[in-house]
Amino acid sequence: MFTDNHRRYLQNLLRHVEHEVQEAVNLLHGGESDALFPRYRDFPVQERIDALHAHQARLRAAMRRFMDTWRIAYPGDSVIEVARGYEARLAMVRNAAYELRPRYVRGYGPLDADDEQACRALAAELGVLLDAMAGELRREPLRLPADGSGDALLDVLAGIVENRWLLEYRSRIEALLARERGDRVEVALLGRVSSGKSSLVNALLGQPLLPVGAVPVTSVVTRLRHGDTVEVRALDIDGREQAIAPGELHDYIDETGNPGNRRRLREVDVSFPASILEHGIVLTDTPGLGSLHASASAHALDYLPRCDLGIVAIDAAATLMPQDLDLLRALRDGGADWLVVLTKADTIAAEALAQQRRYIDQALAETLQSPVQVAALSVQDGHRGELAAWRDGVLRPKLEQAAEKAAERHRHRIAELATRVRTTLRQALAELPAATPAAADEARDHGSTLASLDDTGRRLHGLVRDLAERGSPVVVEETVAQTPADITLDAGSLAGRAAGLADAVVRDILGELRGIAARIHHPAAPQTLRGVPPFAPALTEASVSTGAALLPWRRAALRRQLQRHWGAELQRGFDAYATELGHWLDQAVRQLRRHAMESFEDASTLPSADDRAALEADLHRLDALLEDGSRQGVAQ
Repeated sequence: MFTDNHRRYLQNLLRHVEHEVQEAVNLLHGGESDALFPRYRDFPVQERIDALHAHQARLRAAMRRFMDTWRIAYPGDSVIEVARGYEARLAMVRNAAYELRPRYVRGYGPLDADDEQACRALAAELGVLLDAMAGELRREPLRLPADGSGDALLDVLAGIVENRWLLEYRSRIEALLARERGDRVEVALLGRVSSGKSSLVNALLGQPLLPVGAVPVTSVVTRLRHGDTVEVRALDIDGREQAIAPGELHDYIDETGNPGNRRRLREVDVSFPASILEHGIVLTDTPGLGSLHASASAHALDYLPRCDLGIVAIDAAATLMPQDLDLLRALRDGGADWLVVLTKADTIAAEALAQQRRYIDQALAETLQSPVQVAALSVQDGHRGELAAWRDGVLRPKLEQAAEKAAERHRHRIAELATRVRTTLRQALAELPAATPAAADEARDHGSTLASLDDTGRRLHGLVRDLAERGSPVVVEETVAQTPADITLDAGSLAGRAAGLADAVVRDILGELRGIAARIHHPAAPQTLRGVPPFAPALTEASVSTGAALLPWRRAALRRQLQRHWGAELQRGFDAYATELGHWLDQAVRQLRRHAMESFEDASTLPSADDRAALEADLHRLDALLEDGSRQGVAQ
């Protein structure tokens, strides 16, 4: 009788046999006809492969019979999701692409400047393309409703984007298709982790439906719409729908019940009998930005294109962060309305709360170039009156306003996307046939732009770090060197000089990025460089007199006085600003990289000459639908 050790050994051996045979048979199915480095040749005809599948079935039957007879278990715990295996393979390929950079190639001999630039360009371009491939299986496939979306232009767009593999437009199509019939207004609760979004949703519903606490939810968008009874359905990333018991909701959207979104859910849809959801209001609780799971933040940002009204929640006890500003900019740029709420208002003193509101009012008004009124709310029992007043006096009128504009906003977004797709198709038609020297030159230029963007991003981050490290001493030294005698210096003098130094660094950064944006040829690229955070250091009020004559010893004394009064505050101010500016720079570089890829894909999605008739037919349909929409008042 076999022991457990025998069985484990036999199990591992038989698993190895099956895997190797499977790999061998898979080799016979043929290779890519356009492979640059083919591995095999002389592939067998399909009849021979079918015969081998029959042999393989007999082999498995013999192994299964042996395992059943001797009670050898079939291992299930070692089976991994195929997408994870695919992504692991591409991660290793990504490492290989990184070794195309000059520092590695230089080990095989010297490189001139053109060689180094070519290597950097190829490494950057392959890196971006491999990242897109790695995430492809995690993307949600386009699912057009069987009876259409209800909008002829959107249906045509979805077909063109999917059939012609216009991947750069797919996320926008997905967002537009997500609006179900009967939904009038899409309202999103947005904010950082633990900013009180779910607690606010529960308070608006009047029931503790969603999980709350310090543990962030997973990468699952939870959408709530009106229903006579509580019903919950979960939709996975492959489009499969599952009804779940309301009592099990936490197991699907809470990190403790669904760690890392192991259930592979796209969203959870909840019907709930709450008055705030009547008349087609859909309230969505999004994952918090800054979650431990990067995909959670990505899902929150991916939701923005379908949003009509965004409620940005900011913890009253926390400081305003770049992520909050990014959310509001994204809502503004997407044509959505917004409200800003300071949550957990009961956790800080009234005077501190009033000061926080004034600061955030001013910061948001400067960023968005329009006045912003910030509400301070608490869901605790003693503050329900203020919450009800905000709900009825601010939120409900805003919902009505958003409802009036929602349909027009939806049509405008469709028409705007259709115009961009039409431009892509016209460019593709004009550039037939695809294989031209100009196309090759454009691909090389594209790689060079990506490489320049990577190099520029690193160099500009060096400028930001230098500002943090040397900003305070530079301001003090310049003040000492350039201040005449018989002058009284105050906090405003140093704050102005510090702001001037920061502005000079920002001008250098914008100059570099604008040069790259001009090479990208994307209409949204210049807008990426808006919203640079301002530098306004808060210095303690004091004054320092320079005296009648600034002799060397007097200047040394002046330097010590400036350091004593404002040196530490200047350093803290530059450190905080460098963090904020660095975050903005990261965002700008990421968006420019995305625009560069979209611009390249716009130009490189070129059909064959045989496809001209089909391409012209797609263009004709788009032209006709856009013209019809224009006559009905839809902006092109």
